[in-house]
Amino acid sequence: MKKTCLLIAMVAFFGTDIYANNLVMGTPSVSGSTVSFTIKWDNSWYVSTGPSNWDAVWVFVKRQACNQASQNPWVHADLAANGHSLSSSSQLQIDLASDNKGVFIRRSAAGKGNITQVTVTLTLASAINTDNIGVYGVEMVNVPQGEFYIGDGEPTAGPWQINFTDGNTYNPKLITAAIQAAGIGASSNYSRASSGSSVALPNTFPLGYNSFYCMKYEITSAQYVSFLNTLTYNQQLRLMRSPNATPPESPAGTLINNTYNGYRIEIKTPGEALTVMRPAVFANDATDDGSYDQDNDALGFAVGLGTKQFLSFLDWAALRPMTEFEFEKACRGPVYPVVNEYAWGTTDFLSFYSKSIIDRFKSTEVLSGTGLGMGNIQTNMNYRVGIAATATSSRVNAGATYYGILDMSGGMGERVVGFNGADYSTFRATNHGDGNITSESFSDITGWTELMIGIRGSSWDWEQGGYSISNRAGNHHTRPNTGTDNPEYWISFGGRGVRSN
Repeated sequence: MKKTCLLIAMVAFFGTDIYANNLVMGTPSVSGSTVSFTIKWDNSWYVSTGPSNWDAVWVFVKRQACNQASQNPWVHADLAANGHSLSSSSQLQIDLASDNKGVFIRRSAAGKGNITQVTVTLTLASAINTDNIGVYGVEMVNVPQGEFYIGDGEPTAGPWQINFTDGNTYNPKLITAAIQAAGIGASSNYSRASSGSSVALPNTFPLGYNSFYCMKYEITSAQYVSFLNTLTYNQQLRLMRSPNATPPESPAGTLINNTYNGYRIEIKTPGEALTVMRPAVFANDATDDGSYDQDNDALGFAVGLGTKQFLSFLDWAALRPMTEFEFEKACRGPVYPVVNEYAWGTTDFLSFYSKSIIDRFKSTEVLSGTGLGMGNIQTNMNYRVGIAATATSSRVNAGATYYGILDMSGGMGERVVGFNGADYSTFRATNHGDGNITSESFSDITGWTELMIGIRGSSWDWEQGGYSISNRAGNHHTRPNTGTDNPEYWISFGGRGVRSN
């Protein structure tokens, strides 16, 4: 077997589910062009009734040439068209993405429960030789094909009465196979205020009818750190909130991203800009004690990101942003809307103010009692992703969407494709990231560079009304992908990625 300089598992520090469903991936081994590793996680499902969906793990591989490794970028490793396998006793299956950027690992038949350790072998499109290898993954949820409604029928007039409607009344609009096949057209067809794309949306735009995968949780601080630690010095520099004040060669402990009463991302090992251009090593330190990436360092907290940083992360992970239409589908499913409903399908709400927090910042962080939804409204506190969900919680108690996705009302404001009066008609369901970003740390996907991003789902520092899944008022916070977001918009805006295949 050929040895590489470095083998990295996606292990607990990258997967959000070490904090919710205990996703664990073992250190990979390599042979020729194959990479093998173990995987297991808890509370998996595949149901053939009701939501009729399943969870999955999106797995992808990165590689780095060993010569001058400190200067060479980590690049995405495309997979071969075949040669992927699971241990013989597995209850799982491997679904290769159509662009060979990764695989979905999921249950092969209906069932619920923990996935015991399975060995996965993936074949790369080219030999590994002596390259460094990193294997990464994130839990996803399947959102199946089908009809659904946009808008909830909210009739209240006002400056932000721009919710989706059938275009003539305040009634919700049903998205059907026929609408997806023909395109939804002008914004007057889906908003009473004609608030939407300035150019008609064609059938290639992701209107939500077709199936897609959605991240079960928002991007976490640990995931973002893992991303940062695969970048070159210059790429890291271009992603800093204030490059002049906090370049990668700043001293250990320099804070580069945080939230009030939440996570802290700091420089663990300073980079070097003058000679070898060595990138910095970033880490989490929620307790600010100089000890990094410990269990009490808020590794599983949703991270606040600027638009540029959000899109660059999704490009790197070979995902894409979701559209406003897909957001409502992922929350509501096929059920007829309830006016002002939250992602958990009701208007019930109980603020976390009434609950104490146990094991603050840890992977075991929980509330002292049952809540109703993701009730961290105006607490100015960030929490572990999925904190409201327990082994016995109902959909409402867990704050879960119809399909089992968590924290889509509350948590961080969700960045989505859609902006009032902007042209986003060229965005496609197949506009996935290719796994690589530019030297300036921009996403390099056609249709993303000037993509306009709105906000859905509200966050921990918004008023309660913003939690409504049909509320589009957050669109006025949108910023283009130029890296010039006002830093205040990083604090409570984050999001998650999706994939159509």
